[in-house]
Amino acid sequence: MMQDKFIRGKPSNQNAADCFEGQWYSKFPEEYEVSAGDCELFGDARLEWAFSHLNPASDWEVLELGPLEGGHSHWLEKRTNVRAITAIEANRLCWLRCLVAKEIVDLKRTRYLLGDFLEYLRKASRRYDLALALGVLYHMEHPLELLALLAASCDRLALWTQFADEEQMKAWREVEVSREGFTTVGYVNDYGEGMKKDEFIGGVKGHAVWLTKEGVLDALRFVGYETVTVGEVGKNQFGGEMTLVASLT
Repeated sequence: MMQDKFIRGKPSNQNAADCFEGQWYSKFPEEYEVSAGDCELFGDARLEWAFSHLNPASDWEVLELGPLEGGHSHWLEKRTNVRAITAIEANRLCWLRCLVAKEIVDLKRTRYLLGDFLEYLRKASRRYDLALALGVLYHMEHPLELLALLAASCDRLALWTQFADEEQMKAWREVEVSREGFTTVGYVNDYGEGMKKDEFIGGVKGHAVWLTKEGVLDALRFVGYETVTVGEVGKNQFGGEMTLVASLT
């Protein structure tokens, strides 16, 4: 963070980004002439794949969970004709960076809300045509609750998540995960001291429960997503990962 609160040069996008110098994860598209992070979230291939299976209409309203720094919101606005995006972020610093990004890339149809999306969904009185949930399910203490709440409010779902593979099954504590007659197994990821670090961007609780790949797919169908299309399934430095889209019909 800059120590001098005044900017003496001419206004620029870089000045705005430098309010969070060294804290960005996302790489801005070149046309904005901003040096920030190095993650390609503004041009995310996972979104490319998901939306090739969704064909969104111009009247769609989208609920985005955990927008991080606005990259996916930007992708939606620039590459689809969805009507509105409601994006909910619990991390104060990430929310502020979303607001900076909104100014830099000139988002018009996105509103960023600061708070817990679980609390929002628990009290939801409206439906969304699509939920965008990339990078959030594996940060949940109760992942089945999130999926059930999404199915109750969102007709479609675009999801990317980590899942427990053999390494987590061996190293992490196994727990029973159940909801309304559905039972599967999960594995506890304890954040430990990592949660106290400024760069932490995980969940709001001290631990999360990872489902297996089969557990995620079975849970989606149990909560009501009848059609599930799975894209790339792979492994990264953290464990298993997969991208999918799902719909209630």
